[in-house]
Amino acid sequence: MIKIKSNEQLEIEGLESWHGILSEKKLKILKKSWAETFRTFILPSIPVDKVAKLYSKSMGRPTKELNSIVGAVILQEFFDLTDEETVSNMALNQQWHYALNCFEDSDQVISLKTLWTMRTQIANSELYNEIFSISTDEIISRLGINVSMQRLDSVHVHSNMARLGRIRIMVRTLKVFLKNLKKRFPIVFEDKIDSTIIDRYLKKDSESLFSRIKPSERKRSLQNIGEDIYSIISLFSTKEKICRMKTYKTLLRVFNEHFNIDDNNDVIAKKPKDVSSDSIQNPSDPDAGYDGHKGQGYHTQIMESYRNDEDRASEEENGIDIITHVNTEPANEHDSNALIPAIDDVKSRGLDCETVLADAAYGGTDKIEKAKEKDVELVSPTLGRHSERQHESFNYNSETYCVNACPNGKKSDEIKHNKKGSITAVWYEQTCAGCKIDNCSAKVKKRGKGYRYHYYTISSVKCHLRRQYENSQEFRDIYRFRSGIEATNSRFISMTGARRSRYRGLNKMRFSQKFKALAINVFRVTGYMRKLGDFRYILSFYAQYIQKYCFFKPETVIFMH
Repeated sequence: MIKIKSNEQLEIEGLESWHGILSEKKLKILKKSWAETFRTFILPSIPVDKVAKLYSKSMGRPTKELNSIVGAVILQEFFDLTDEETVSNMALNQQWHYALNCFEDSDQVISLKTLWTMRTQIANSELYNEIFSISTDEIISRLGINVSMQRLDSVHVHSNMARLGRIRIMVRTLKVFLKNLKKRFPIVFEDKIDSTIIDRYLKKDSESLFSRIKPSERKRSLQNIGEDIYSIISLFSTKEKICRMKTYKTLLRVFNEHFNIDDNNDVIAKKPKDVSSDSIQNPSDPDAGYDGHKGQGYHTQIMESYRNDEDRASEEENGIDIITHVNTEPANEHDSNALIPAIDDVKSRGLDCETVLADAAYGGTDKIEKAKEKDVELVSPTLGRHSERQHESFNYNSETYCVNACPNGKKSDEIKHNKKGSITAVWYEQTCAGCKIDNCSAKVKKRGKGYRYHYYTISSVKCHLRRQYENSQEFRDIYRFRSGIEATNSRFISMTGARRSRYRGLNKMRFSQKFKALAINVFRVTGYMRKLGDFRYILSFYAQYIQKYCFFKPETVIFMH
């Protein structure tokens, strides 16, 4: 039996089925809290019909009310609670009961297994994407939030894994494989695995012994471990059942990431700089990556709307900034690769995104052009140093990128379009005759017929023109709003506990980070509605419901109310 309570059933205020449970004073407090926002925007957005498909209608025990269980999973991420704290709040916290519309004792008291099962179902089916999108879009639509201007940045986050060096990664991976082999194929383990390997890697505190290796002995120890791994891999390379083991595949991947085999079939350890950034950082979380600046873990990309000075002047109409896009990826993925997917996501949901502010990591010239193809203006500083070629003294056409004039204002006599996007501008000898500029940036052709020329690439001129624009007051007036997302990042990390997740693996990390970002939206809406006042909030909410399910005009309903 599948139990679902309809959230679309309209009840007259003051005559709700649960109204006698809560006093008027409590209701007044609840309607000013996050619980009212969650009840209004998040709970109706749960795709409970898709959740119901994950359960059997004829087999198993009756489910708890599905809306409230999914809501409990979401609230656990909101407040960064343990499983035991979540079960306790579900049973005893009246804010949770009001937010989840859960007033029956049979639905309020849940087991840890019920919570684990629902959380696993939501993560594996990726329903967290739909819940976040529908809820956020509903908030934007109902409150009339202007999302044409947005800003994008990333936050470095960690899964629930230990930080391991190269030696400990290899030792732990080999140790896990040997334990798994012993459990699944005990006879093969006894016959094939050498006793020295068992003593070295399966004895108590064997891993801690490797962590106490002297720096001078580290290279030799790395070589020894590589040879041990290679001997194990070679021993079972023809055993089909063992090769299909997940731990064997992980062991093979670790070996290929850290070692090479030379022509003499000897194991050669790679230098640290040659180890790829997408290599395994911990066998317990193979999806995690490595960033040379921030270390092991994941990046969470956050894009939110922002308000300029004109919008802030009309506080009632555009009162809050809202997070519109969240995506988590391994730390080795570069930020620039996140821009276009973020734009595609908000565009596919019908959000009118016209301008995106981002830091220099997102602002490659190719990304600006791709964003422009999607009718989005990317405002971002130019990455890297100034070009060594002296573009400053020349005047360029902003459309064709050809030289309009030399430092002395003379138009070029010839423009040559070379291969690979380079251009050569030429000034003949008679054109340059009588020039008073001693240190002209144009080079002199020394052999053959004398002339001056300026050789450059189109990409370098594009960067030069962008840097010129970045020095303007117009760019500063637009780009100064990008810094606001740093406050969002700080709140995302400190308030929801997003920096260190309880989960491992990319899919569960995305599940957790999406709901934590949704928490920021809920708390912002709650604060905004307090400013507007409960009266306007309640009227607009019930007017939209009556308009949806009845034949009255909302203006008439508000007047009658």
